[in-house]
Amino acid sequence: MVAGVHKRFPGHRFRLTGAVDAHHDRARWNWELAGPGGAAPVVVGVDFAVLAPDGRLREVTGFFERPAEAA
Repeated sequence: MVAGVHKRFPGHRFRLTGAVDAHHDRARWNWELAGPGGAAPVVVGVDFAVLAPDGRLREVTGFFERPAEAA
């Protein structure tokens, strides 16, 4: 999925917009797809994850949100 986004939006990068919150085997984080050269983000979102016993991501569910400028 990430490779497809980078192909569609060259020069854009996913960036965390805050700290990762974790509790036992669950985690969440906010992110944005930032445009090149400091352009406004194309999209912002939040992801929720379930971690495997070894700490790696087992499952991720993401939600898109509206950028602040569009709200």
